[in-house]
Amino acid sequence: MRILLFFPRGYDNTISTASVGTLAASMAPFGIASIAAVLRKAGHDVRIIDATLRFTIANREWARRITAWQPDIVGFSVITSHFFDAYNVCQLVKEIDPNIRTVFGGVHPSWGRERLLRDYPAIDLVIAGEGEFALRDIADGVQPDSVAGVFSRGGDGKITGMDRPQLRSLDDLPFPAYDLVEGFPRAYAPALFSYPRFPAASIISSRGCVYQCSYCDRSVFGKSFRWNSPEYTAELAGFLNRDFGVRHIMFYDDLFTLNRDRVARLCALMRGMKPRLTYNCIVRIGHIDDDLIAELKSSGCWMVHVGIESGDQAILDSFKEKMSLDDIRRDVEKLHAAGIYVKGLFMMGFPGETDLSITKTIRFSQSLPLKDANVTAFTPFPGSPVAGDIEKLGTLDNDWSKMDCVNVVFVPKEIESKQLLERRWREFVMGFYRRPAMNRMYRRMLWEAPHSYGRLLRHALSFMGYRRAMIRKQRTPKRAL
Repeated sequence: MRILLFFPRGYDNTISTASVGTLAASMAPFGIASIAAVLRKAGHDVRIIDATLRFTIANREWARRITAWQPDIVGFSVITSHFFDAYNVCQLVKEIDPNIRTVFGGVHPSWGRERLLRDYPAIDLVIAGEGEFALRDIADGVQPDSVAGVFSRGGDGKITGMDRPQLRSLDDLPFPAYDLVEGFPRAYAPALFSYPRFPAASIISSRGCVYQCSYCDRSVFGKSFRWNSPEYTAELAGFLNRDFGVRHIMFYDDLFTLNRDRVARLCALMRGMKPRLTYNCIVRIGHIDDDLIAELKSSGCWMVHVGIESGDQAILDSFKEKMSLDDIRRDVEKLHAAGIYVKGLFMMGFPGETDLSITKTIRFSQSLPLKDANVTAFTPFPGSPVAGDIEKLGTLDNDWSKMDCVNVVFVPKEIESKQLLERRWREFVMGFYRRPAMNRMYRRMLWEAPHSYGRLLRHALSFMGYRRAMIRKQRTPKRAL
């Protein structure tokens, strides 16, 4: 069977304009590459289209290209903010060839299930949860109502479906089909100044999270935590280097350091690799110690990302399980002392957030030895625990296309306006990066991260225009906001 897997652009679904965010960071679609590998191993003919880097191609043209290949199935990998863009392409595909079966999977369909099938008739099937073997079963000809994890409409319009058990052993999966991703790996690059070597590629070596942060949507992986063995993970990293020339790995596991023994063994394997690779990973506060930090550093860890979220302890107590400001400072300073760069991840606009708590977060971010920071807008995704009561806690703009963690869609009752949140976000960004310490840091990056400077120069006009717009908004008198 011929299956085409489509990863939507997720912004401006009618015309094509460059996204500064895409220029600043882009990641190959790991999830559908994993699904493609399983389908190909089962004997199916598979193609991947990633629309995120092709901002000059409109959706009608994507639909023409998709149908020209004459697939039997088109699978759409969808997060919340990408849904309407994906559905627009789906409708256009159905207009050209109604016989093509359309399947939606990913975090948003895993939440929406029956609702999406009820309200969006161009979608034939929804896969909830992990999609590798559910889509393979469909491609093998198994009736949808017999496949766990697949939700479908019956002839009477009744929607049926059942949950699928989670994969027990992630090592049973073949390596993702990176070769089917056009331009991989050089068409993709991590966030500017977050890597020392190029090309880079992402690996997700575990699934799930044992914590219950109220803003996190766990519709796909649930509350479990499963992982690839260190041997599988190291072999995958070696495969990326050997077959694609990858020199830096971005581990995007939510809890990379949770299983202490696994990480120690992986570090030992990474140290023994020839050539040596550098890598980044996500570290949870409280899951590192001096010995583990030494293991990370000696095995090539260049930067860690740390979820800090807020500089107000009351906010952390409400939304971030088992986290304290003292613990954050302790672990960040330990990582910094060991020579590992730290990127702090922050969020603004939590329910209960006040102007004072935002000020505390800004001051806290500047008091830590961080190399970089990322601040996003609190976004109550439909599948997150906090979403159920969110309209009691503030004002929600329930437009899925805006739920990208950049647009402000929720304003807590304690904040006077959306404009105030947007202004405070700009204050955070401009205040963090315009400090003398950051100027010195980025001068060092001339030789530590030269590829990022090359990207910055190539897209200088776009980045300068974005920076000027931020400065203009920052200088706008408050009374005009």
